[in-house]
Amino acid sequence: MNGREKQIFDLLCEHGDLSIQQLSQLLEVSPSSVRRDLNEMSEHRFIQRTHGGATLSNVVSYNPLPIHKPPVLVAEARAIAHQALQLIERGDVIGMSGGRICTELALHMRLLEGITVVTNAVNIAAELVALPGIQVMLTGGNLDPRSFELIGKAPAMVLEGVRLHKFFVGADGITVEHGLTNHSEAVALVAREFIKHSDQTILLADSSKFTRSNLTKVADVSEISTMVTSDYTSSAVIQQFETAGIQCQVAKCARAHREKSHVTPH
Repeated sequence: MNGREKQIFDLLCEHGDLSIQQLSQLLEVSPSSVRRDLNEMSEHRFIQRTHGGATLSNVVSYNPLPIHKPPVLVAEARAIAHQALQLIERGDVIGMSGGRICTELALHMRLLEGITVVTNAVNIAAELVALPGIQVMLTGGNLDPRSFELIGKAPAMVLEGVRLHKFFVGADGITVEHGLTNHSEAVALVAREFIKHSDQTILLADSSKFTRSNLTKVADVSEISTMVTSDYTSSAVIQQFETAGIQCQVAKCARAHREKSHVTPH
């Protein structure tokens, strides 16, 4: 992938989808040059062509069964994933749970090299398995159709002897008092195993997850090293977690929306 193609990929990671005209303006090149780049990138499955533009492509469409919880805003998930990507370094062995934001992070990881990913989410494994720079280890287990995650005893057995540098985990609910919680006891048990085998636990949480608690506790806030959220989360809530000793990174989701609105539409 050449330099301009990497710029296109980064812009799609930030904005989600853009027209050829918008990319032409942002890159200050001709529409025909953008069109050639998009055709080349789509052949290698880095992106997906749309009518008059492009977007990030999914190997597996993330549409789990509904479980009666607030939906994650796509733009917010994208911004959090883009911020979390900066925490991954060459040589890292990382764990990834299932969920909307972790799935979005997988899409952003396509250009990384020298990374090993251990996950119990089959859709995330599918997104990463064909990439030359990423080695994927998928835990066994029974498939939960609500989250595409493998659960049961098998994940714990696979993780024995594995050491992770970082574990990226989503949440159904998170409060300072009750910690990280999940709607599913089986999913929570697997997440605990990942935390046990990781040097750092990095929580990816959109603004809808705060001040909510769910059925099963995954971890205390003291077990979370870093939290990545967006500027849709109130500063008061973020301050509570910083006071509890968690390093907080805030993705600029609102600003990204404003900047995109100023790009001339196709």
